[in-house]
Amino acid sequence: MKSVIELFEEISAIPRCSYESDRLKNYLVDYSKKFGFEAKVDKAGNVLCKKGEPKVCLQSHYDMVCLGDAPKVELVYDENILRAKNSTLGADNGMGVAIMLYCMQKYNNLETLFTANEEVGLIGASNLELEITAPNILNIDSEDENAICIGCAGGSDVICEKKINFIPLQNDEKIYKASVVGLPGGHSGVDIDKNIPSSIKVLARFLSEHNCELIDIKAGERRNSIAKNGEAIFTCRDNLKETKHIKISQIEDNSYKKIKNSKLIIKALDAFCQGVRAWNKELNIPQDSANLGVVEADGDIFKIVISLRSMSDDDMHNLEAQTRSFFEICGFETSFPSSHEAWTPYIGDFAKEVKAIASKYIPNIKFEAIHAGLECGILIAKQDKPKEAVSIGPNIRFPHSLREECDLDSVEKIKKIVEEIILL
Repeated sequence: MKSVIELFEEISAIPRCSYESDRLKNYLVDYSKKFGFEAKVDKAGNVLCKKGEPKVCLQSHYDMVCLGDAPKVELVYDENILRAKNSTLGADNGMGVAIMLYCMQKYNNLETLFTANEEVGLIGASNLELEITAPNILNIDSEDENAICIGCAGGSDVICEKKINFIPLQNDEKIYKASVVGLPGGHSGVDIDKNIPSSIKVLARFLSEHNCELIDIKAGERRNSIAKNGEAIFTCRDNLKETKHIKISQIEDNSYKKIKNSKLIIKALDAFCQGVRAWNKELNIPQDSANLGVVEADGDIFKIVISLRSMSDDDMHNLEAQTRSFFEICGFETSFPSSHEAWTPYIGDFAKEVKAIASKYIPNIKFEAIHAGLECGILIAKQDKPKEAVSIGPNIRFPHSLREECDLDSVEKIKKIVEEIILL
């Protein structure tokens, strides 16, 4: 029988970036059949596996955020800490998947649901066409062993687009490239309150302060990541000095054209409020937040991708309206291609049973809600029969960044907790 870590190593060798994880989907189907599970796959790519008379359905998503060299993932072991060399690790949510695969080797009464494309808007869960048999759902996508998650923020993706025109440079205009360096990046949900600088905001402030005009820009990696990298090509008559996070080089090329009225775009990016918008005192987590995920000039379209989060559906509606109004003032058209509702915090009988078991391994474990997206609320709403769900998981730090790391001692604790929950 393979260990959880051996199974994680196995799936880490299979490409599983969002939208590009079919090979892993096929692996999951074959694996489930190997251990006597009935496997069903729906149009969204979700894989539901069932054996016997399950009391709990284990659930994780099988796609990952791919940054750096990913989907090539080279694992690096540092005693009890697991990282990846120059890429995201994919412990979010690959470690949950590995724990599920481990349990499928051992237990005859079990249901497992592997959801697709969670990292790009909870797409798999939102389009689930499969009926869960078990009365309870145990999501293994949390990233703090000390918490049993019983609620999460809702999310909404915003795309702002503006048609741009280009005009010739004047003869005396100098061309520069600014590159953002040294930022850590992070998760737009769980890290949004950690005051992590965004490369988009760093670039916008620099360009605005120096009265620059844009030629081209590309900053940010994913809508749900705090932007780490960014570059802008621009014209400027000021004397420029490098900063801690801005490196400058001059470009000797007179073939460029600049974006007409780009100062307004720069001012909009500089003025947009990045980060926590409101705090939930009762839950002691952010209530509302906004993250500038990606900014780019793509041909004749200037595009901004934003991730909004809120613990309240009403507050989310307000965030969407405010964002629309802000960017429409600046001449952008806005759209909201995907969204999901908040998972209202609830502590039921199943949650209490999970805490009783988990407390044996983690004495200080407590119920919490998180300001990030989990699939639990969506999955409950999709089922014909009432379900209760909670989420647990091992310590994973800095997800959605090249610094992502996982505590292997924590993985062992969560595995033992999951095994006891299966036997309830």
